[in-house]
Amino acid sequence: MTAFEMTDSDLDSGFFALEAELLELACVRECALVLTELPELGGAVVVAFVPLAAEQEMAGRRAVLAACQRSLPALYAHAVAVDDIPRTVEGAVREGELLDAVLPQIARDLMSPAVMSD
Repeated sequence: MTAFEMTDSDLDSGFFALEAELLELACVRECALVLTELPELGGAVVVAFVPLAAEQEMAGRRAVLAACQRSLPALYAHAVAVDDIPRTVEGAVREGELLDAVLPQIARDLMSPAVMSD
């Protein structure tokens, strides 16, 4: 099943399962999921996460990507470590602000995936 064949129900259940799994990871303090379109890749889930500690950043990235693969295997997933998640006063993720902050990192990673520079 490709991302284009996923139904809204599939996406909803996948996002719910992914968010629940991410909240259980010991190396992740906080995270936010954003469904977006990436040039040349199409539909993608971007997961910005705040690692519990700086030395857990790479473990966090691997754990987040593994969770994405289990919950939303039809979507390209990218995990980016951030210092904080921008939120509204009500607690909702400011998706536009978050994407503006992480897209340069995603572009660098896509240009040099073996290095994953964040």
